Amino acid sequence: MIDAKKESPSVCPFIMGESVVYQPTQRGYDSDVMSDRLTQGATYKVKEIQKDEYVVVEGYHHPGGGIYWSEFAAVSEVESA
Repeated sequence: MIDAKKESPSVCPFIMGESVVYQPTQRGYDSDVMSDRLTQGATYKVKEIQKDEYVVVEGYHHPGGGIYWSEFAAVSEVESA
């Protein structure tokens, strides 16, 4: 789990249909109270971007909307690490 938020712009860099890896900060992980929470390190496809900042991935339906984009990483970033 990542300990601190990544330094990055506030606008989501991902696009709909892109594959992303869920790499939550401790705060992000703790704030996900859904019983069917996302799996750390798993790859998901972006279904929707909300307010230029929040990502909704396929198969995850949170009543509050998406998860802040910095809780995810591009697959290419993870593969090159």
